[in-house]
Amino acid sequence: MTTRPFDLRAARAMRDGLDPYYAAIVFSPAAVGVFGSVGLDAWAAYFAGRVSPLGAASEGLVEAVFFHFEPGMVAANTAKVRAAAPPEELLALRVDAVDAALRDLFDADVLGSAEMAEAAELAAAAAAACTSAGRPLGAANAALPLPEAPHLKLWQAVTTLREWRGDGHNTALLASGLDAVEVLVNAVASGRERRASIQPRRGWSDEAWEAAEQRLHDRHLLTEDGGLTLRGRELREEIEDLTDRLSLAPWEALGREDSRRLHDLVLPWSRVVADRFLGKYHPEPYPAA
Repeated sequence: MTTRPFDLRAARAMRDGLDPYYAAIVFSPAAVGVFGSVGLDAWAAYFAGRVSPLGAASEGLVEAVFFHFEPGMVAANTAKVRAAAPPEELLALRVDAVDAALRDLFDADVLGSAEMAEAAELAAAAAAACTSAGRPLGAANAALPLPEAPHLKLWQAVTTLREWRGDGHNTALLASGLDAVEVLVNAVASGRERRASIQPRRGWSDEAWEAAEQRLHDRHLLTEDGGLTLRGRELREEIEDLTDRLSLAPWEALGREDSRRLHDLVLPWSRVVADRFLGKYHPEPYPAA
């Protein structure tokens, strides 16, 4: 197994430590209920929560940002979001939704703690180092004002960091030469995803999925039994390492000590979210110096 350089392992650890805190808005019934007040179901609420920072984005732009979703799924949910409310109202609902989600998960002592305030300041400092070039969702989130309440400020900063990393991940996926469905098949074959979960969440048909499997097999990236060949595993590692390299800037700006401190502060809260909504959670530990 290839050993990643320290910085890349740190980038992966920061993703693991922070991302589940963001995910409260996606999975929490309390959050979905807030979006439901304007008639959005769970999937439309997911799209509303992610695309509202883009403003009145065209369907083509949303499809480009969500390129590994089936285009018809993107179009249908974008239409629901547009019909529900204008972008500025959806942004306000997003704040209300995450507030409801986090208050459902944590008591007031946690949300109002000195640790929460410290984490919010550290995450905001890291997010301020996220550059805009080639990062549409990251840049759109970075341009939003940070809420005053520490638990919401932390969530917004973590969301900026997450979406900024995700934009870089899309770059790595495109550089791999895999198309939208092949990306997902590769992830399933690597053990990172389950087909029964990711295929319906991305909206692809069995026909599209099986055709992608055949293309990967023909290119010697997939074995007969659906596993990864050596080259398939190498390609997966190249994608993940490039994603990590493209996500280093905030952590280099924050520095080793403060990055570790932010990781250690947020990890217990991420565990709460993961335990409630995400199942098994095995974050990569922050690497020793």
